[in-house]
Amino acid sequence: MATAEAHQIQVSDMMCNGCEDTIQHELRHADGVKRVSANYIEGTVEIEGDDHLDPKKLVDTINDLGFTAE
Repeated sequence: MATAEAHQIQVSDMMCNGCEDTIQHELRHADGVKRVSANYIEGTVEIEGDDHLDPKKLVDTINDLGFTAE
């Protein structure tokens, strides 16, 4: 049985709800992701997923969208 994992990623250059939506839409399709919540005011993306979740790939995906994630 897969266990739930939670991760928080800092994204320094989200500026609006559209940025949140873009990131959330892309990450929802990533392997192992169960829930995504982006907050441009706090500059964070919170992700919950199973043990197939790869935080490095999620950071790479956000960076590929043109944002700065770490």
